[in-house]
Amino acid sequence: MMAPFDIKVLATPEAISDLTDKVLAFLRERQVDARAAHHVALAVEELVMNLGTHGNCRDQPAQIKLVVEPAQVKGEIADTGPPFDPRQVADPNISAPLADRPIGGLGLYLVRRLSRSFDYKRRNGSNVTTFSIARS
Repeated sequence: MMAPFDIKVLATPEAISDLTDKVLAFLRERQVDARAAHHVALAVEELVMNLGTHGNCRDQPAQIKLVVEPAQVKGEIADTGPPFDPRQVADPNISAPLADRPIGGLGLYLVRRLSRSFDYKRRNGSNVTTFSIARS
């Protein structure tokens, strides 16, 4: 079995950009198709970006883990920010006219839509968000 992706990263724009490149390279090396790789990278980028924007833990690294399985890619993001369950965020009203919608709020919605599973636990003082994305 190949080693999983396991990295600590700060939730800053520069670090997230570098992280996205590393995630895509890792998935390419493991022959994950482009569509699934893009969805995994989007999920990781969105979840880590939210830590910097909303999580008040920009100065504390998040732990990102990815495991490639035959049918899916599993991801886990752990951070030491205040308790936050991303499953509790309401879906945006995507049927409202564009001009009436608030800026933002689509990231978690997209991650939940793209994921086969999406879960959250508070463990040992950390938020642990897990997701899986189908490979085909």
